[in-house]
Amino acid sequence: MNKKYIYGIIRTDGNGNGALGINGLGGSAQVDTITYRGLGCALSDYSGREFNSMSKEELIRFLLAHQVVVEHVMKKYTVLPVKFGTLLATPEEARCLLAQGYSQFVDALSWFQDKVEIEVAATWDTEQVLQEISSEEGIVRTRQAIAKSPGQQTLEERILLGQMVKASMDRHRDSYRERMISFLKPAAVDLQPNALLSDQMVMSVAFLVEKANQKEFDNRINELNDLFHNQINFRIIGPLPPYSFITVEVTRLRLEQIEEAKQLLHLGGVISEPEVRKAYRHLAAETHPDRKPGDEMAKTRFAKLRQASELLTACCRGQAESDGNLLINIKCPRDEEIQQPSFAEIASLAGAANG
Repeated sequence: MNKKYIYGIIRTDGNGNGALGINGLGGSAQVDTITYRGLGCALSDYSGREFNSMSKEELIRFLLAHQVVVEHVMKKYTVLPVKFGTLLATPEEARCLLAQGYSQFVDALSWFQDKVEIEVAATWDTEQVLQEISSEEGIVRTRQAIAKSPGQQTLEERILLGQMVKASMDRHRDSYRERMISFLKPAAVDLQPNALLSDQMVMSVAFLVEKANQKEFDNRINELNDLFHNQINFRIIGPLPPYSFITVEVTRLRLEQIEEAKQLLHLGGVISEPEVRKAYRHLAAETHPDRKPGDEMAKTRFAKLRQASELLTACCRGQAESDGNLLINIKCPRDEEIQQPSFAEIASLAGAANG
């Protein structure tokens, strides 16, 4: 049976469904939209294997195909990317997703309208950097001390030297990165650092840029390249959808999760959204960390209450939209546990797979 693979959430003008002019994962199924109150899910039929059973190489191919679709859609629409691998059973579930997350999606689409992500990756020549570091006074003295000592007596000095070199390289990298970010930040709305994948990388940052301000951002990149001439190589990727700033995650809630959340909020039986809000406000006021100074677990308990409230709110909305047959939890803000790889990371993985 075909499932529905979800790529992103968009704002639509019409009330019906419509093709988006590209084929989806697997290459055969056309990407369409299913709409609800002016919002749309970009989706396609999917009848392939489960993603958790695929090899790394297969996952990379599908992930790149997923991004091709999202970036095609962004040419016409503002798009909120949905987490890679998201499958729903029916078109009705897609409408339920839009209904449950309606207010979040509308707010997010308004914020990201007319904005694009541009990723800036900077690398340096580590050999050249090491040569510069080797002339630093403290490192020169340590090297000279090692050269004058017998081999067995230099182990500690060699460890110290390695630590000094690494610390100096980190300082250089931090200094360069701070200068680069400070130079580019005025032309961006927001930024999100990505993990550095190797010692060669100095910076990998996603910038959220107004489309109207993109030329200024490009000019700053060119000026930055001149400032770091022969020291830094820059790689610019974009414009992209806001992968690094928002990801929509859809998960089915298990019965035990719901029961645990009810217990935390002292609720039982059939619940409603107003009851959840009332219970959360009451318990949050009692357990707020500010009322329990010195209690190291207060923040953890408070966070669990908030999570329970969010889960039960999603539960109530899911029941309202699907007669209790579907429960979907939606997370819109960027969160480490749902973070998709940056484009630079994906490109690196793709290169490794092809090599």
